[in-house]
Amino acid sequence: MRQKASQILASLSAEERESLLVKCWMSHDARWYMTVAHEFGLHAANKLNQLAAHEIGKVEATRITRALGLAPVSTLDDYVTVQEVIIGLVGPDLIDYDLLAVGDGAWQVRVKRCFAHENVTRVGIGEAYECGVFARVTGWMDAFGLNYEMTPALGKCRRAHGRECAYTFKLQGGIELTRGDA
Repeated sequence: MRQKASQILASLSAEERESLLVKCWMSHDARWYMTVAHEFGLHAANKLNQLAAHEIGKVEATRITRALGLAPVSTLDDYVTVQEVIIGLVGPDLIDYDLLAVGDGAWQVRVKRCFAHENVTRVGIGEAYECGVFARVTGWMDAFGLNYEMTPALGKCRRAHGRECAYTFKLQGGIELTRGDA
């Protein structure tokens, strides 16, 4: 049976396998969140989701950079490259965004399309949902020991409240900044 299963799996292309794994992960994520919300309320689901997303961000940033043999993050360019690698690996089709330079050591992420916003809106809880996506991003930054300021602070889904989903990050010392654009 194991050999038959291996043959079946071998029929998937790398892209099909990756897509299937991301979809399964997303289904787990959504069901976990909704189970917590049903059992303990949306406030608890939001809080736990942000905590879990931040912690998984720290783990995956470390794991991915180690597995790919990436150099330590010592410049803004290094960080943005690693961020793009992580997003490219864990779900490039989940989010569409622009990166913009907004000053020395600062950049802004402007989200044009977000899987979390789409899903929470579809199930009717968009106005109560608090962003877990950028909680994960702060986990990546913490994994590299970056001292940063993020504005606005995490909170309710900006898009669900009719605002632009845009977060600005400014690095605060401890890292050599080689350029002013992201």
